[in-house]
Amino acid sequence: LAAAAIILVAAGGYALYGVYQKGQVEKAEAALGEIITTKTGTDRIAALDSLAKTAPAEAKAGIYLEVAKTAQGLGDFAKAASAFEAVATSAPAGMKTIAALGQAAALSRAGQDAKAVDVLDALAGSAPKAFAMTIDRQLAVTAEAAQQWQKALAAYERMKANGNVQNASFIDARIADLKTKTAGATKANG
Repeated sequence: LAAAAIILVAAGGYALYGVYQKGQVEKAEAALGEIITTKTGTDRIAALDSLAKTAPAEAKAGIYLEVAKTAQGLGDFAKAASAFEAVATSAPAGMKTIAALGQAAALSRAGQDAKAVDVLDALAGSAPKAFAMTIDRQLAVTAEAAQQWQKALAAYERMKANGNVQNASFIDARIADLKTKTAGATKANG
């Protein structure tokens, strides 16, 4: 009987905690909506940052997405990249890939192409296959901007090997150009 009472109390406590958490998420979502409708620019970012510190984990991804969107609108791509990174760490699995793509794009726009390549490299190994072409396309362009010819070449070659590319002649031209660059880099280093 005592064991049954303990289980009943534990179950009741768990249920109450669930109700409390749901209430906290709803409260954070309401605060997010109020911030979006009443604040703009850097004031919005400051309010969102403050909300993110106290919000439950289930609400953080939405808050950080709004920070990223607002920061991009202001041209603060470093802040946007940081917010996308926070989304990638706190979001459900399906959103992590999209957040990492956003982070890489924001890093690139902030002039941090090498960091963007690192994010995309890590993402290429963990993302669902459905994102492979998108990741390779972004990786190829970003690696070229970072002058990481070998990584760009590998991404273009994967795109071509996987087929279903609409601009095959462009891909072929990029591969030929990058093979020339990597051959030149190999000779210079050899």
